[in-house]
Amino acid sequence: MLLTLKPSELKPGMFVVSYGAGTFDDPLVAVERLILSRDVARYVPAEAGVVQVDPERSVDVAELAPEERQVPQPLTALRDELPVAARLYGRTVALVRTIMEAVRAGRPLDLFQAAPLMEEMAESLARNETAAVTVRLRRLDDYTFAHCANVAVLAMLLGRFLGFPEEDLPQLGLAGLLHDLGKARIPESILNKPGKLSEAEMEVMRRHPLEGYLVLKDRADVAPEVARAVLEHHERTDGAGYPYHLAGQDISLFSQIIGVVDVYDALISDTVYRHAVPPAAALSQLYNLRSKGFCTECVDMLVKALGIYPVGSFVRLSSGDYGVVAEGNPKEPLHPKVRLVFDARMRPKRAVILDLARRGPDPDQGLSVQECLNPAQYKIDVSRFLL
Repeated sequence: MLLTLKPSELKPGMFVVSYGAGTFDDPLVAVERLILSRDVARYVPAEAGVVQVDPERSVDVAELAPEERQVPQPLTALRDELPVAARLYGRTVALVRTIMEAVRAGRPLDLFQAAPLMEEMAESLARNETAAVTVRLRRLDDYTFAHCANVAVLAMLLGRFLGFPEEDLPQLGLAGLLHDLGKARIPESILNKPGKLSEAEMEVMRRHPLEGYLVLKDRADVAPEVARAVLEHHERTDGAGYPYHLAGQDISLFSQIIGVVDVYDALISDTVYRHAVPPAAALSQLYNLRSKGFCTECVDMLVKALGIYPVGSFVRLSSGDYGVVAEGNPKEPLHPKVRLVFDARMRPKRAVILDLARRGPDPDQGLSVQECLNPAQYKIDVSRFLL
């Protein structure tokens, strides 16, 4: 049953279905979004008469903090682990390129380096989760290779939050690393087409999970659950996925994890056919879809792992200043650590990191995130503020 509220009563975590009374003077406007910002006017105009909220699709912001998981203190400081994570990430992207090029050229596939590299990446995550997920390559020409590296890292992070044993994480990372292997057998004219694919081209593209599986299924150095995740990562729990329209528990947990982080990373990345959306907006989209094809627990845990404002989010603070989220806050997801970068007039500002969870009389204390913005609209590369 929907709740009817005033705009002033809306809070972060509420799922807004629509606003308006449905009359000529106050028409009904569909929203269908989860509120992730205190700036409610972004979702519903202040002059709206009534707002319909779905309590079943709303979430208590406090519940997004992983209280059931003891979040360990980082073993290594972020500034110390970032260079290590960056080197590992660079090696991972290079390895994906080598693997994909070998498959495209029909050469023997050498995966000798893959498992040890995923073990190193898992160890980096264990030392400092933020460092590993902060490092991202955004060059368009390297998208496919970088995307596979990103999915590997995110899959291992999600696996940690889901309670996977540490020794199982490298295999989960390997599944992420290889999930798009079959794209090496898709014509580049389709893979890199700038625009919507035709139905015939989509049929070709939908072959890539099976093509990747066929490369891996008989290899002694690839575990069955890894090959299965490559095959099933586009299956959806409601049966609407491909290639076999599997549903529910017929899809392995490895596959469901890869499916969730694959979509998240695609949403926050620039591609030849779509501009990136801000990380917070991508999480909101996934959260809204979590009961329509995605593993609910996986999506919920990804939100907990990354925070309501993931690292790298470009935000406007209540002071009017602009910043980049530098570190999440599992206990208070609405109050991350933010690196100031611009003042209210978009002039460069001395780069200091503010902990929004700190309360006090100082002007830099007690601030909050007012809005999560798309850095592309401001022609800003947020990665340069993180490394």
